[in-house]
Amino acid sequence: MRHTILHFARACRVSLSTGMRGIAASLSVRKFVTDFAADQRGNLAMIFALSLLPLTAAAGAAVDLNRAFIVQQRLERALDAAGLAVGASPAATTEQMLAVAQSFFDANYNDKEVGVPGKLLLTPGDSSVTLAATAELPTTIMSVVGFDKLTVGSEITVVRETKALEIAMVLDNTGSMAWNGKIGALRTASEDLVSILFGDQDTPELLRMSLVPFVTSVNIKAEGFDMNWMDVDGNSQYHGENFDPNRGPTNHFELFNGIKNATWKGCVEMRPEPYDTLDTAPTKTNANTLFVPYFWPDEPDTEDDSHNDYADDRISGKKKKRQKNGAKYMGYNVSVDEIPSSTKGPNKSCARPLVPLTNSKATLVNEVRAMEPWYNSGTNIAEGLAWGWRVLSPGAPFTEGRSFTDPDVQKALILLTDGNNEIVSQSTFNKSDYTSFGYIGKQRLGTNDIGTARGKVDKKVEEMCTRIKDQGVRIYTITFQLNSPSLEDVFRECATEPELYFDSPSNEQLREAFQAIAYDLSNLRLAK
Repeated sequence: MRHTILHFARACRVSLSTGMRGIAASLSVRKFVTDFAADQRGNLAMIFALSLLPLTAAAGAAVDLNRAFIVQQRLERALDAAGLAVGASPAATTEQMLAVAQSFFDANYNDKEVGVPGKLLLTPGDSSVTLAATAELPTTIMSVVGFDKLTVGSEITVVRETKALEIAMVLDNTGSMAWNGKIGALRTASEDLVSILFGDQDTPELLRMSLVPFVTSVNIKAEGFDMNWMDVDGNSQYHGENFDPNRGPTNHFELFNGIKNATWKGCVEMRPEPYDTLDTAPTKTNANTLFVPYFWPDEPDTEDDSHNDYADDRISGKKKKRQKNGAKYMGYNVSVDEIPSSTKGPNKSCARPLVPLTNSKATLVNEVRAMEPWYNSGTNIAEGLAWGWRVLSPGAPFTEGRSFTDPDVQKALILLTDGNNEIVSQSTFNKSDYTSFGYIGKQRLGTNDIGTARGKVDKKVEEMCTRIKDQGVRIYTITFQLNSPSLEDVFRECATEPELYFDSPSNEQLREAFQAIAYDLSNLRLAK
């Protein structure tokens, strides 16, 4: 099996046709006009009347040529689809390739509309396939001067290469994706992209893709996960900051182990700066490079604006004291709901695990179809982007990626969001919902102001976009039904090229954007 990268070259033509009646009519008109020009006995009215004939012909030519250009565009789109299908197909014989091409051409060219297509022609080469097609268009006004039809033709050449492709899809699965059918549109568009790239191949040798759903954190408990990446000893800078060491454990793993009916699902906090925006491998000799398990604390029973109260405080006193009491988890059951969209418990708002790079079409399609929106906690695009980078990397965590300097592999990352880097506020001492950078009241970002913190996370996105592009990764960015000029600017600058940024204000436009990305990733090039 081989992943197929396609180059298309195009030629097109339009020709005019006349019948014997048209030729005779044309000659008669020409003779009449010549004789008239030599006759000095005319009058102004006759001159004006006869001048209408060439003017009418010119106007008719414009109308008919415009119709021909429309037919030509339809031919080109149908040939593009047929060429991509042939290039991605394992079909070996000319007859098999022609059958595949004709099927896709017919599906993309409606012969009930203007322009009747002829037979599709296919010419195989050593490493290329040429497809050609024509369509006939009856003229309207041009028939008056003897031109009965126009023949429109187009031709493309598909060249196959064998360069490997590794792609990370980093997709927003936050609660706002539940609105306006957005999560359904994202599932459909993502599956389209997978289907276009994989074609008929279930496990292509040179194509691998990853799926990274993100909310405010990312779930890394996936195939290939290794506990050696984790801060099991609780030594990372912010590990346990929400708990009082005098009132029970502060280590998140110990807290999870104490709860009778809940275990760590797999989400992690952002690493301390500067490692939050770096692809540094986790190592036991530097605890800040390790990952801290996400643990949303039980918020006080006495707090009216608690967003995650799932356990008995088991002590009285001030609200901070109640929340920091780690003993309330040890040996007790808590109220847990981990079915989206609204969830509850220490894993609240933790999405499905990411999918590391895989060449399994079925795995990707199943996980795309399983995406759901997750309410609360906010949106952390920087954390999603960081894990998209890490799954493409050859180094831990996740080592499926080939070297960034390997000339035989192209790496790409698709980043989509429907909202800003969002922090859900609370009118409590926490100042916000728990996030992958903790509570904003703890000021890990150097502020407890939500607007300022959002700007800091935007900067982290910008930093990583630059670093990822510097490693040769092709970045596509999509803002989906979003009205935020500041973030749109961030995403536009993040894309490798301006045309690789897509603003998709509708569900249908999202699908079109993903299809455009898929064709670009197939290295489809149109020339001539």
